[in-house]
Amino acid sequence: MRAVRQAIIILVTIGLIGCESSGLEAEHSPDTIVIGTLYTMNPLQPRVEAVAIRDGVFVFVGDEADALALATPATRLIELNENTALPGLIDAHVHIAGIGSAMRSVDLTAADSFDEIVARVKERASSLPKNLTVLGRGWHQSKWLTTPEDGVDGFPTHHALSAAVPSHPVVLEHANGHSALLNQRAMDQLGINADSVAPEGGVIVMHNGAPTGLLHETAIDLATPLQAYDLPTAEELVDLAQRHLLSEGITTAHDAGALKVDLDAQLAMAERGDLNMRLYSMVYASDEEALLEWLDRGPLINAGDSRLTVRSIKVQADGALGSRTAWLHAPYADAPDTQGVLTYDLAALSELIRASREGRWQMSVHAIGDRANSEVLSVFAPYTNADTDHRFRIEHAQHLRRGDGPLFAEQGVIASMQPIHLSSDRLWAIDRLGPQRIDEGAYIWRDLLNAGVVIASGTDAPVEPVSPIANFYAAITRKTLTGQPERGFEPEQKLTRLEALHSMTLAAAYAGFEEQSKGSIEVGKLADLTVISQDLLTIPEARILQTEVTMTLVGGEVMYRREPQ
Repeated sequence: MRAVRQAIIILVTIGLIGCESSGLEAEHSPDTIVIGTLYTMNPLQPRVEAVAIRDGVFVFVGDEADALALATPATRLIELNENTALPGLIDAHVHIAGIGSAMRSVDLTAADSFDEIVARVKERASSLPKNLTVLGRGWHQSKWLTTPEDGVDGFPTHHALSAAVPSHPVVLEHANGHSALLNQRAMDQLGINADSVAPEGGVIVMHNGAPTGLLHETAIDLATPLQAYDLPTAEELVDLAQRHLLSEGITTAHDAGALKVDLDAQLAMAERGDLNMRLYSMVYASDEEALLEWLDRGPLINAGDSRLTVRSIKVQADGALGSRTAWLHAPYADAPDTQGVLTYDLAALSELIRASREGRWQMSVHAIGDRANSEVLSVFAPYTNADTDHRFRIEHAQHLRRGDGPLFAEQGVIASMQPIHLSSDRLWAIDRLGPQRIDEGAYIWRDLLNAGVVIASGTDAPVEPVSPIANFYAAITRKTLTGQPERGFEPEQKLTRLEALHSMTLAAAYAGFEEQSKGSIEVGKLADLTVISQDLLTIPEARILQTEVTMTLVGGEVMYRREPQ
């Protein structure tokens, strides 16, 4: 077969066969043909040998010989060889500026102790002028091998950090984005002291009458003056993020909460043609200036050659399990004095939904704890009639009360979930919730699918790494990335391989009102492809995490190609 293919390619190249023999006029011939194994996510044509692309869209999907018959000498041929192509993968929940910032700041994700974090920050500070803020991201106290001696509820305090780095403000963001640790210099510059009062929905952690340097939820905003960035920097962050996302096979990313400066940067880049991937961006409701501006102007659809859409509003209703700020119906199993926090007034949420209906904005609400999910569904209810194509979303939907799952389907609410969180969090999440709540309502993907709920999958990067392969693995195995436990956590909730891939393609496209143009390989759809080194639908489970992205195409153009090793 390969010899026949090469003969056809040679004949096409020298012009002896091509569009004239196929009856296709030259001006309508494909500019690119991709041949190999392609999974389409179209149940009527699930696997094909070739696609033809013209002007950024698929114009043919089918057999290799038929595709090659459409070629002209000017047609570019891409052979997949042993690789496999999928519809361009869609990450339904990332933080674009956060990914870019994480690539610029001190990476704390792999640190296994607070001492290691202090050493890394001290080293970075030594290379910077005094008083310049040192930013870090990715620490998680539940993943450390030891607990800090002067810690509070398992969290570190500022003392060792302040002693090691006395001349630079330091802001270290937690991996989950819901907590931050400041050193003394940062607190001094921000005016945080024993008399400070946290903003509504936030916590300034005190110990023995003094601030520990720990900020939770909306209190993190107190550190904004040390983290603020301008439009040129915002564009730089977008560019860093898109390069990284493309290298991981992501062709469309849903930016789950963009500030005004982020949206300004994305729009400017789209208008200049500097967005190499596609963004579906959510206006962050807590940025009042951005919210008022976009409510006034209305949604933006397919700007910059279908590179940017802004049609969703992101609200954060509670915190995270790691910081015990996810809002629960009953107290935390390991902290019976707290049930978490509500971080956005429910009456204000209802009013925002009402005010946004004229513009037909989608509402996307962060809710991790079971009470947060219950309350958000209640607020959604009057606005989610069956005859409205609202596609409201709950971001994370990580822990649900028994019986609330079917409400997603009844109200047409999308569960925007991140399987990779189970791999990272399940080992310690049981301490927060206890066995019964874990078993009944945590990461219940199978129960939601069986109830008819649309599940869109994302990575929540930079909270987790940008890795759709790891996300896929977590969804079908429910294991840690080291392969534990053998049967997976609560294995009855596993997804099949096809279901996991659907959540990263067609379901994610549906979550952005884009299933008519993305999410599957079909004639007329945007020619976005993710090419990987192995067949995810057939390889042994143990080999899945060895899969690499070898090429990423957006609109038929190669935006990433892995360099040969």
